[in-house]
This record gives sequence, C-alpha cells and structure tokens, in this order.
Amino acid sequence: YEVAEKQPPTASTHEHQASEHSHQAESEHSHDDKEWAPKDGVERISYTFAADILIAFGHGLLLVSFMALLYLKFGRPEISWKTGLAMGFAGYLSFYVATILGLPPEVPGTLAANLHDRQIWWTLTIIATIAGLTTLYLAPSTFKLIGLLFIGLPHLVGAPHPQAPGFLNNDPIAIEALEHLEHNFLLSTAWVNLVYWLVLGFFSGLLANKLFRMKGQQTAFNHI
Repeated sequence: YEVAEKQPPTASTHEHQASEHSHQAESEHSHDDKEWAPKDGVERISYTFAADILIAFGHGLLLVSFMALLYLKFGRPEISWKTGLAMGFAGYLSFYVATILGLPPEVPGTLAANLHDRQIWWTLTIIATIAGLTTLYLAPSTFKLIGLLFIGLPHLVGAPHPQAPGFLNNDPIAIEALEHLEHNFLLSTAWVNLVYWLVLGFFSGLLANKLFRMKGQQTAFNHI
C-alpha cells in the first residue's frame, strides 16, 4: 500500500509515450538511484538489525557519558542501575515522547513535510528537552521555570507539516489499510521505545558503576 499501482496503458496514453520516452531515458538513472530500497526478507532484516545495533550503541555512549558528567561535575547522582533506569526514562522522554508530540511516527507512504526541516526540528527538540530536564534536575527552585520553557519552546514554534496530510496512494482500500497500520505502528513504537530505553539505561548504569568502581580501586592502588 506504500505506492499506487501502475495503471495499464490505454489508448489515450499511447500518444504521449513517444514524446515522454526521451525524457524518461535521460532521467532513468537518477530515478533508479532515488527509488532504491532494500529487498524484503534477509536484506531488509539485515539492514534494520545493523541500524538498530548502531543506534543503540550510540545511545548507550550518550547515557554513560551523561551520567559520568553529572557525577564528576556535580557529584550526583550516584551511578547505579537505578540511575541508569532514570536516565533511560529521561532518554525516552527526550528522544521519543517530546518528538512525537510534533512529528508522530509515520508508516511508509505517508505525505510529509521537507525532510531537512523535519530533521532540524527533531534534533532541536531533543536538545531542548534534554536541556530542560537537566535544568529541572540541577537548577534551584527559582530557575526551574527555565527548564519548562526549554521543553515547551519547540512545540510553541511548531513542527513542519505538509499542506495536505494523507498518503501517496489515493486508493480508498489502501488509505483504510494505512490508517489502521498507522494506529498500530504508533502503539508499537511507544512501548518498544519505552522498553528499549529502560533496558539500555539499566545496563548502562550497571556497567558504568562497575567501570567507576574499577577506576576507583585502581586509583587507590596507585596511591598505595
């Protein structure tokens, strides 16, 4: 249902084929490059698996680095699996909850605004939410309002959206199927992301705690 099926040629379309053939030949290579997609089956699963692993690796590094920064710079919180869970939930709020308020997950075949504009809004929303949550956690009560302003600012500006929302395929059967799939996809991404961030936070906190304990023991040994 992602794309509309090509209609068979009719008598009215044959008269345009000759004039269009030269244009199609010139742009055939560029169209093929833009329309590449992994094949269903092993290839698509392999690309998805590799992308998920790399993204999780990057998020894990961010969590451990952020925990280390807060602990070394501000002396809190004590790094443990509990801290990891809290940081993981904060990651869920920043990377998922805050972004879906403006740009909910979309199934393939959905009309969307300019990709570059969406990427900029998505990135700035994550940064603003992290800054806001950090301010709420570390700042004195007098300045906690600034944290709320950080969190709300991207949504006051607004996310980019297409002029007419909908799907690329205008077939009524396809639209009904995509709308149903879109609802299920939103629910699935919500709980999968929650589990993902909590598990990632738990193990990041657990391993970071062991790393700091080993580092502390090595430092004490060197002093002896």
